[in-house]
Amino acid sequence: MYIDTHCHLNFPQYDADQAMVIGNAKKAGVKQFINPGVDLFSSLQAVNLACKHAGVIFAAVGIHPYEAQHDPDVSQLDKIIRDGLHQSQPQSHSTVSRVTYHVSRSIVAMGECGLDYHQYVGEEALGKKDKQKRLFADQLELALKYDLPVIFHCRDGFDDFFEVIDSVFKPTQGVYPEDLRGVIHCFSGGLQEVRQARERGFFIGFDGNVTYSKHLQSIIPSIPLSMILLETDSPYLTPAPHRGTRNEPKYIPLIADQIARLHGISVKAIEEATTANAHALFQIS
Repeated sequence: MYIDTHCHLNFPQYDADQAMVIGNAKKAGVKQFINPGVDLFSSLQAVNLACKHAGVIFAAVGIHPYEAQHDPDVSQLDKIIRDGLHQSQPQSHSTVSRVTYHVSRSIVAMGECGLDYHQYVGEEALGKKDKQKRLFADQLELALKYDLPVIFHCRDGFDDFFEVIDSVFKPTQGVYPEDLRGVIHCFSGGLQEVRQARERGFFIGFDGNVTYSKHLQSIIPSIPLSMILLETDSPYLTPAPHRGTRNEPKYIPLIADQIARLHGISVKAIEEATTANAHALFQIS
């Protein structure tokens, strides 16, 4: 079986046919899904969806760096996690959002959270970047508090990214604590960033852009299978030959096939390794 470790099945693009999308993915061999939030509202939706599909869909709760400009209340995210992890009886009518949801032990990660400086290319934007860094650090503190792995988002900000992580998890003489666990979602760095990720014990998530990005195709053969996770980021980053259409988790095998060819091994080996990696990181079975 495959696991799509990053898809947004609660996004509006699936409102009309969500059940069919999930069913088609299962037919393609994708049997489990990690659904991250990008703000308070979508995080609650992710929890609700995970409760509806227990054991199949798992929630991650987090606030995307682009939300930093709106000064989100991270204490509300704390409440979502606290309810989801520590209450066994269903509840409803959360005060955090207009969404009614049922809590369960379905939250398996913090995220997606991190830094995204792409919108600031060509400008200093120090104050805006500082807001992103504070929001990121606050969520890392929650991950530490609740012992959750992190789904990291990083684009055009790797220097600050690793600096913020180290400021929260505080390595001792270059040794990182065991409670630092995570995956760099939709990896866009180079081999230097792979090395930094490996030093911290991170996994690296690859998406549909591996089917057309020459940069990713050049570095993937140097990345050990023990670090790789498969993800679609649906509804975005649709792989070839379906670019230009809505992405779906059913395309995970296309990503696996590309990575297998780049590594010169069987698709079955990619399937087995990435599924084992996902189970290990998110503690699901």
